[in-house]
Amino acid sequence: MGTPCKSVVWFRRDLRVEDNPALAAAARAGSVLPVYIWCPKEEGQFIPGRVSRWWLKQSLLHLDQSLKSLGARLVMIKAEDSFEALVGCARAVGANQVVYNHLY
Repeated sequence: MGTPCKSVVWFRRDLRVEDNPALAAAARAGSVLPVYIWCPKEEGQFIPGRVSRWWLKQSLLHLDQSLKSLGARLVMIKAEDSFEALVGCARAVGANQVVYNHLY
């Protein structure tokens, strides 16, 4: 039997626990570190307004509560570059894989 897998689950726009293929696959494989990375620079000209930021904050709080009930906590990172932050996070925890859902 192999070594248990450590997965970073990268939450982007799909801020849900239910019916989340990436989270389910990571949980089946082993331990999970849920991560949300906010990179304002990457939003370009589409900077969210006040109501959108309020919705995002509430959604992240709800996601964190849902994950907490499953024994995990959401790690929220503000970064200049999403990819670098994701790689750094995976290295810091010794993750074997990074999983995420398709952006539609």
